[in-house]
Amino acid sequence: MKRIYVLSLLAGVAFAVCVLMSPGFNALLKRVGKDEFYVYVVNPGKKMLPDAHAGEHYEYRLPAVEENGMQKTLTFTATKQLSLDTYLRLYVSSADQVTAWEEVPLQELPDRIKNGNIP
Repeated sequence: MKRIYVLSLLAGVAFAVCVLMSPGFNALLKRVGKDEFYVYVVNPGKKMLPDAHAGEHYEYRLPAVEENGMQKTLTFTATKQLSLDTYLRLYVSSADQVTAWEEVPLQELPDRIKNGNIP
């Protein structure tokens, strides 16, 4: 095999490894293909005992609603205490596991959610 092909192959493999190992790619995988639910934070969460690996975290159990109106109660954790009166978008796997969450400003909420459809 010619030297240029080997160098190109090695560069491609190095690039792929860098992409796959990046924190941004990992965060993207937690969101892609997941169902999106919305919650309104109304309680300060339950402080969990510190974990040697994860540190301090808070557990939340809140009623959530999908944009189409489907409702369910979801449990998830956060590494910080969330602000009260905050809307969140939860990314939920098919096994009802919250894989990621993010704060959502009121103006970015779907219309159906803005109109008070979160229990």
